Amino acid sequence: MWAIAVVLLQALVGPETHVVTQAGVFNSEDACKASISSSVPAKLDAEALAQFKDGYRRYVCVRVRGAEALRQAK
Repeated sequence: MWAIAVVLLQALVGPETHVVTQAGVFNSEDACKASISSSVPAKLDAEALAQFKDGYRRYVCVRVRGAEALRQAK
């Protein structure tokens, strides 16, 4: 499974990352990337959208470690 994470770097503070839980999880990296392309920019407020466009805020797809065990539990 794959999830969307947002990554920001602050000077003198270090990295800040958050999982975008509202988007859910995806079965493939391609599906995850498609979700970012189709929905992320439209849902950002003006400040976050400016950060996104200027490259200060990145949305990336990250594989969820241990997710295989969750699938097998069903």
